[in-house]
Amino acid sequence: MARKRRRDFVYVETDGQVYLVRDRGAFRFPRADERLPFPTQPNGRMDLGEDRVMKRKPVLDHHPEEWLGRDAIFERADVDPLVKRAIYTTMIRCVSEVILSKGPRVLMVKAVRGFSKGHWNVPGGFMDYGESPEVGVEREAEEEIGVDIRLDGLLDVFVSGFPGKPAYTLGFVYKGHVASEEFRLKPDEIEDVGWFTVDKAMTLTRNPFAKWGLVDFFVGSPEARRALRVRRHGVAGGPTSGGGPTAFLDRDGVVNRGRPGYVRTPDQFEFLPRAIDGMRLLQDRGWRLVIVTNQDASGWKLLPERQLARIHASMIARLEEAGVHISEVYYCPHNVLSDCACRKPRPGMLLAAARDLGARPRAAWMIGDKPLDVQTGRAFGCRTAWVGPAAWRKRFAAEVRPWSPDVVASDLLAAARAIVKRDVQEDPRGSHDKVIA
Repeated sequence: MARKRRRDFVYVETDGQVYLVRDRGAFRFPRADERLPFPTQPNGRMDLGEDRVMKRKPVLDHHPEEWLGRDAIFERADVDPLVKRAIYTTMIRCVSEVILSKGPRVLMVKAVRGFSKGHWNVPGGFMDYGESPEVGVEREAEEEIGVDIRLDGLLDVFVSGFPGKPAYTLGFVYKGHVASEEFRLKPDEIEDVGWFTVDKAMTLTRNPFAKWGLVDFFVGSPEARRALRVRRHGVAGGPTSGGGPTAFLDRDGVVNRGRPGYVRTPDQFEFLPRAIDGMRLLQDRGWRLVIVTNQDASGWKLLPERQLARIHASMIARLEEAGVHISEVYYCPHNVLSDCACRKPRPGMLLAAARDLGARPRAAWMIGDKPLDVQTGRAFGCRTAWVGPAAWRKRFAAEVRPWSPDVVASDLLAAARAIVKRDVQEDPRGSHDKVIA
């Protein structure tokens, strides 16, 4: 059976007025190959089954009152159903959620239905018609866990697309605490409840609002910050805080060449071709560079930490000579059997950078050669780049697929070139095309 050909349309709207064309007695979107009578600017894209709708913002010197008002379109029988569907998709959904804490731990609930089915999430949900975010989150959370909650304030307001969905959602994330731990779970919605450290909670949820809110909670909680113990090199002159985007770089296989038996001396440390060029490109475009590396050699007592410090000191010095500054090096000195916060794919090292350097997931990329690097970036709620030779990527393609890297590239320079082309504030979980570089 022949596959139906994809149709491309253009959705132009300004101030609630929608530009449509009259076609055989009905109104429809202009097709992508039809000339518009005014210039436009890109404003997103929606994949609606076999149809693709490019949303564009018109450049006009007047308010187009002659266009159809979006609110009236739903009442008309002479408008193409695709137009109604696209307009409905642009109507933002509103959710209100809360991070309930007890010292450094946060409460998570495991859902039995909805977007988070089978996953853990923070309590909360969709707001009712006419309901304020504060009232909505108290109602939803108390329905889910069966106890009263107390709000301690608003953490942030987020906007995000969700995997596989063209619509966007506005999320209010609060912080608070429970009045009692005698939980009575709503049986058709919640199957379990538990207290987790922030790093563990971030690996359990697939909700971007929860991940971003958890980072904000962690940074603002003295108890959570103190509870996270992550080793760092201590780069001289490195910033202690500040804004700007952050590029998290895995070390072996991204910055330097891995070797059998591990890199165990400074002389064995060999930069990969084009790695320094990739770091320099990111730096020149305003990115702070942070190394995050699992060091199994230390975990198995093959490499003393003082020797690892010499390797990193040599790496940093050689990069400084090349005009590249590393803000910090975080490392996990534990073995693969350890249940520590810092070993990737747990995001402890990235959380430490949020605490120490002001790194934030919505303005960050995780760049690594292993599937667990991509998984770590997803746990933190940032965008991810998976790098390595074609044969390497083919070998691990099935393993990395569930984590959907945003960029796939042959090496660090190719990844850097793809990253700098994208807006730093682009939504990490929006419906953007994967880039193969």
